[in-house]
Amino acid sequence: MVRTVLDTATYMLGQDRPTVDNRPYRADCSGFIEAAFSKTAVRLIATSASGGSSSEHMYRTLKEAGRLRADRKLRPGDLVFFHNTWDRNRNGLRDDLFSHVGLVDRVASDGTVSFFHFVSGRVTRGTMNLRHPGEARDPETGKTWNSPIRRGGGRVFAGQLFFRGGHPLDP
Repeated sequence: MVRTVLDTATYMLGQDRPTVDNRPYRADCSGFIEAAFSKTAVRLIATSASGGSSSEHMYRTLKEAGRLRADRKLRPGDLVFFHNTWDRNRNGLRDDLFSHVGLVDRVASDGTVSFFHFVSGRVTRGTMNLRHPGEARDPETGKTWNSPIRRGGGRVFAGQLFFRGGHPLDP
């Protein structure tokens, strides 16, 4: 099932409106995640889950099911949740929890996580390295460790705003 989700996400790379089997989904990060999981029976949002955004609903659904990653060891097919990626409530402060969600594609031996997400109006790939959250690149090799992820207010990296991962799919 992980392969199905990742293949669906790969198919949507570059799309400005996540679409699977001619069905369009919301053009935002959680709409992309719903589209990526559309060929599975996985329920990403439980009716009992509360929250202010679809990303938070997804997080709370995983939490209720006991499917959060306490160890921060992410795996392909996991969801990654971020805080403060943009000023969703427009109050001028970086106080917006569960402002972004992505889908882990792969994890390199150095801990660099490649993930799919919907950002800047399209489905794209991002990277983050939780061992080096504030560094864009490996100073020795030049390999990208972290993608910028915050809109406005300076360059902030994915590893800095990462909150938690969860696994909606069985291992």
